[in-house]
Amino acid sequence: MRMKTCTVLVTLAVMSLCLTFLASTVAYAQMPAGPNRPAGVPDGYVITPFGYFHPSCVLRVAEGETLLEEGRVLQHADGTLENIAACGYPHYAASGEIVAAGATRVKSPTINGWVESASVTTSTSYGEIVANWTVPPAPASHSGQIVYFFPGLEDINDVVSIIQPVLGWNMDESHISTWSVSSWNCCPSGTADYSPAVAVNPGDTIQGTVVSTCGAGTESCPTWNITTADVTTGGSTTLSNSPSEGQTFNWAFGGVLEAYEISQCSDYPSNAALTYTDIALYDYNFDLISNPAWSATYWAKNQTPQCNYNVQMAATQVTLNYGTSGPVVSLSPTSLKWGKVVVGTTTAAKKVTLTNTGTTTLDITSITTSGDFALATVKATKKVTPCVNAGTVAAGGSCEIKVTFTPLQTGPLTGDVTFADNAGNSPQQVPLSGKGK
Repeated sequence: MRMKTCTVLVTLAVMSLCLTFLASTVAYAQMPAGPNRPAGVPDGYVITPFGYFHPSCVLRVAEGETLLEEGRVLQHADGTLENIAACGYPHYAASGEIVAAGATRVKSPTINGWVESASVTTSTSYGEIVANWTVPPAPASHSGQIVYFFPGLEDINDVVSIIQPVLGWNMDESHISTWSVSSWNCCPSGTADYSPAVAVNPGDTIQGTVVSTCGAGTESCPTWNITTADVTTGGSTTLSNSPSEGQTFNWAFGGVLEAYEISQCSDYPSNAALTYTDIALYDYNFDLISNPAWSATYWAKNQTPQCNYNVQMAATQVTLNYGTSGPVVSLSPTSLKWGKVVVGTTTAAKKVTLTNTGTTTLDITSITTSGDFALATVKATKKVTPCVNAGTVAAGGSCEIKVTFTPLQTGPLTGDVTFADNAGNSPQQVPLSGKGK
């Protein structure tokens, strides 16, 4: 159903009352953002696969309903039409970055809650993607976290709309900790649109399908069908004829892990990995691509916690690892910054501490820097262990490096310190920046 809206008044107090009214009179379609939400995200916002939205900007499209005119009109099952107002509130990325009110665009996955994925692009477009996966067991801990798994399609050159069949933990409209499936499109008229959620159980086989409604040879089809089906029980949920916002879907994802408000690795499913099988990717002529050549991306490489993230890929299969077994690298701080430094002058060293929060020994292969930055000597003491090439760090142990900055030219300068090791998210990087004067 369409969320009720309130008149937007200029005072924060009245806006707060408006949100309270929404919460008390209309059941939230999605899980309300909890106390661990980023600073700046208002109370009363809800979590979606696209970040934090005001509840009036999340549209449930019921069975038999269709969005028309690029998401501005909702056609009900009885044929009646309802105008859909553009979203009047800003929405926020997982980082807390604000997106303007009424914006139809969404940011690239680098700024939302994506953790790891396998993807591929084409110079033309795709016509369909199908993937199967199994509902994992429940997480061992319950912190109000949201976990999403999905394949999907985007336009890498102009990210406006993201279409995906989704399995989610804590996504169900009942707000009970459970698994459910739904089909999503973000963001026609600035809203996040979804089909009714269907409850599923651990061990059920899920099949997700995203397919163009146009005939073979159409590179930019205006409408798409997104279906998430429980093969085990026969239940399914579909967004039919969902608008593409003028996109050419040339970016395909064989599998994605996205998460919000993860405070510990046990907030992920307890099986430590999920595998997408029988992945079938078709070009815009609906010809099967026999080997899509998936590429892994670790979107949350510098975020905490690190949970042995690793992506394994074959032509028709993608496995996402997120368990706590094995070594896990945590770096602090996650970036180093220097102010203005005279060209040719070497600064005092800044420290980075590496901690192995995993369960087995970490083997360091190499530690390197780039740009006008260099490693400095770290003296070993009873309290300090230097990180060294070909060295090891025991489970629960830590080591230190130090980095200096010697600008060789004026202006802003950047680089990285890179650790290569046997952790699942290797290599890990700490961004470095400073200015020469």
